[in-house]
Amino acid sequence: MVIIQDLRTELLERLKTEELVRVPASEADYLALAQHFPFKVEYHQSEIYTMGLASFYHELIAAMFTTILNNLFMDKDDYIVLGSNSGVQIPKFEGSYFMPDVTVVKGEPIFKPNSTAIITNPYLIVEILSPATDKFDKESKLPEYKHLQSLQQIIMVNPRRVGITSYIRTEQPNTWLNQDFYDLEESLLIDGQPVTLASIYKKVKFE
Repeated sequence: MVIIQDLRTELLERLKTEELVRVPASEADYLALAQHFPFKVEYHQSEIYTMGLASFYHELIAAMFTTILNNLFMDKDDYIVLGSNSGVQIPKFEGSYFMPDVTVVKGEPIFKPNSTAIITNPYLIVEILSPATDKFDKESKLPEYKHLQSLQQIIMVNPRRVGITSYIRTEQPNTWLNQDFYDLEESLLIDGQPVTLASIYKKVKFE
């Protein structure tokens, strides 16, 4: 327990001056820390990753996306929309734990053993990028997400300007359809249904 308290103290202290903090840790330490840490905590290649409070517009887009998806799947009882406090485990490689901004589960959730907070079968994932996590999301999380056989779509949203990238799994093994959208009048398909960028970015004011 002393190790966990030391990790918590170090992370909170460094977050006062750093946007993204990473520290070496074991998987057990991560799981113990994540239960009580005040910010989102992720784990990759034996390191804990965390950042402080998300920006106002980051959270606005996350809220809008959650509302859109809830409306989209309102009449489909086998779809469940989750927020950023739900974890996703990537068991391949050494094991990673990520906390997407929005997650959709289709069918019954499959949990990591001894957990009701970490799922292993996401159907759709939304990540809202930030200057601190942009590289990590694209270079580390994206390729690992693609190893989840249940996952059918990954959406990455730029909160600083209009820009959305969608990755849709195809019927060909290890082949994804990659589409970029840059106009508010454009629509991307989510589970075969069109969603306009204008609805996703509604009320967002770009700096």
